[in-house]
This record gives sequence, structure tokens and C-alpha cells, in this order.
Amino acid sequence: MSPRDHVYLQILHFGIVALRNASFRGDIDYWKAESDHLHNIPSLIGESNQSRHEYYFTGERAIYLSRVNRDDPDAGFALRRYEELWEELQKLNTAEQGAAANP
Repeated sequence: MSPRDHVYLQILHFGIVALRNASFRGDIDYWKAESDHLHNIPSLIGESNQSRHEYYFTGERAIYLSRVNRDDPDAGFALRRYEELWEELQKLNTAEQGAAANP
């Protein structure tokens, strides 16, 4: 399993915990934002198309951040975890882009 795949699995783990907590609270708005954020992650595991990884980071992540209420305690928990993982993804994406530019 690649380092990027490992990061995606961690995102799924924290996201599923956040979904469970939102469902217990009946917070449908957060549940919608979180589930929309997570639904493509499984298809990114093992994905060789760098453009899809870049789109997750620049597109899907941005949409999630615009929809989630950062004052929500569960969103705050997930966001703190995601920030660390997104930082790692950014490093991996940058390294991948550099490798593609200098074969």
C-alpha cells in the first residue's frame, strides 16, 4: 500500500467516525457534507491518475470546506485530523508532480 493510500484510509476512518456521530445527533447537514466529501475516496486508493488526486485536493476538499460548519464539534474533530492528513497529501502530490516533471 502506498503512503497516499494509507492517508486516504485514515481520512475514511475519521470521516466514518464523524458520520456516525452526526447520525447519532441527527445532524443531517453535516452528514450530507461529510458523506459527499468521502464518497470518492475509495476510488482514489490505488489510483494512478495524478489528476484525480489533484482534483480531490483542490476541488473536492475545497467544496467540503465551504459546506462544513467549523463550529460543529464533530466537524472540528474531523477537520483537525484532516488538516494533518491533507498536509501529508499535499507533500505527496508535490513529490509526484516533481517526479513526473523530471522522469
